[in-house]
Amino acid sequence: MNAELWVQSPRLLKRKINFLRYNKRVAEGQWAVMDVSVDGILGPPAGSRTTDAAVIANNTTGCRLLPSGCLIEDMGKGNGYCKITWVVHAEYDETMVPT
Repeated sequence: MNAELWVQSPRLLKRKINFLRYNKRVAEGQWAVMDVSVDGILGPPAGSRTTDAAVIANNTTGCRLLPSGCLIEDMGKGNGYCKITWVVHAEYDETMVPT
């Protein structure tokens, strides 16, 4: 999957990420959704053999999604509501954050 992450700040740019998602039913009325990035923070994309700095700079995201995800729990009252706990754990290249 791919997505854009945006922190609500005029100083920070959107971050594009590519990640894998896995869903699993962990119990009756509970589902877990796990995401992990397939992007690298620095360096060329996986499988690339280029050493051209311009190509590397254009292909890096400056952001990597570490293991993240959510737990979806049925509220159990038959009303169709659920509780969602979402955790995003990301790593950023600090040199790309404006000061």
